[in-house]
Amino acid sequence: MKKYLALIIPMLCAIFFIDRVYGNDLNDKEIRELHLDIEKMYSAFENGNADLFIKKSHASVYSLVGGKENFEKITKDAISNLDSQGIVFISAEIGKPSKIYPAGNEEVCIVPRISIMEVQGQKAKSTGFLIAIREKGSSKWNYLDGSGLRKDQSLLWKLLPNLSKDIELPPNYLEIL
Repeated sequence: MKKYLALIIPMLCAIFFIDRVYGNDLNDKEIRELHLDIEKMYSAFENGNADLFIKKSHASVYSLVGGKENFEKITKDAISNLDSQGIVFISAEIGKPSKIYPAGNEEVCIVPRISIMEVQGQKAKSTGFLIAIREKGSSKWNYLDGSGLRKDQSLLWKLLPNLSKDIELPPNYLEIL
């Protein structure tokens, strides 16, 4: 009996460790905190405040736009132009995060998001997702908006090269209602 326990206990520990590091689910408290974080970020964005969106964006995006300062300028310009473009945000729904995927010293989950907006009097529905990223062992998330991957999903692995290639991304499209 002791011999079997000596074999089973390490196996159970290994299973727990593997599940915790490679593909576990967030607990209810973590999901609530993640949703609240995303809601605050997009609320500020939709009300014309770029600061929180910039602060919560993952640093990997800087390489796409010529650095952090340029990212800040582009983001502030885009948000300040929302009113002039006639964009009004009507509603948003945040879905259940995916399991956690390892990405080097970071971990990633995919968070579905559906938003309804009006653009110059025409309603549109954006079905997409955010890539939530945190350092392993941290509770602080940063984000990449998945709408930038609509044309080229391989861009995700350019931004996060250590992320597993077997991730299934959720739907990501824009439709006119």
